[in-house]
Amino acid sequence: MPYNLCFGTEAVIPIDIGVPSHRVQTFDSNTNDEKLRNNLDLLPEVRDETMLNIEAAGKGPQQNKLSPLWEGPYLVAAMVKPGTFKLKDAEGKMLPRTWNIDNLRKYYQ
Repeated sequence: MPYNLCFGTEAVIPIDIGVPSHRVQTFDSNTNDEKLRNNLDLLPEVRDETMLNIEAAGKGPQQNKLSPLWEGPYLVAAMVKPGTFKLKDAEGKMLPRTWNIDNLRKYYQ
């Protein structure tokens, strides 16, 4: 979670403080400090895992909400079967997989 990455601990909402929960009742500052040190030791691994998750969930070249949701333009290199195509980029490099026509859009210059 972003809060955990920034502050190294889980967020406690105000209702948890006002109405005692199991988490608040069993809080021990000594063990908390030890767990925080352990979490700090594991921080590089957590950051690496987070970066992998971001890469896997990415939408290609999209950098922000105003960026286009597509890549390209690409040229149709070959029709594998009706509705399925092999594409190549502007330099002529073939893309590694086939594309269904539902995922393609016409590009007008």
